[in-house]
Amino acid sequence: METGNRTDLRVKKTEAAIKGAFKEMILEMKLSEITVKELSERAQIHRKTFYLHYASIEALFEDLIQDIADAYFKEIDRIPASMPMPEVNRVFFTFFSRQEPYVEKILCSAEYQELFDSTLRIRLMQHNRARHNPYARLPQEEQDIINTFLTKSSGNMYRQWAADGKKIPLDRIIALTGELLTHGIQNLAK
Repeated sequence: METGNRTDLRVKKTEAAIKGAFKEMILEMKLSEITVKELSERAQIHRKTFYLHYASIEALFEDLIQDIADAYFKEIDRIPASMPMPEVNRVFFTFFSRQEPYVEKILCSAEYQELFDSTLRIRLMQHNRARHNPYARLPQEEQDIINTFLTKSSGNMYRQWAADGKKIPLDRIIALTGELLTHGIQNLAK
């Protein structure tokens, strides 16, 4: 039993070292520049050890995205499932605005964006549908369009806010984007 606990602790420490090195590298370089060799050196592990934990850099990236998704799900699950869109939007913006810098880089950087979007969007849609699906009466294809609109729009509005230096205060960007997601531009053009 004691050996199992030590093994689990070693596995956790190794994975933490790998993820820590990976997060640093995300902030310093493009995804295409990150190699298992350099990541292993930074994490102070052997390359073979890396491959005991992950099949590839992409698998590590997906695991990191899952960690982010799990943390987001904990936040979103604190509000009632039937909460209106502006409240869901508030949780989204608040959560992502409080993350470590590497999260914002993979959310906003063009090189990471596509992989981040495709990985996170799928997990968000699965989680949201399992939790509460206000569009369940619609055909699956229409639900896909709605959920794609919501997840892509939220991500893109966050990216624009970050690209503009987050000059709009958090409360105002939450209100503005919540209004856009709920009512479009019609009420803002008056």
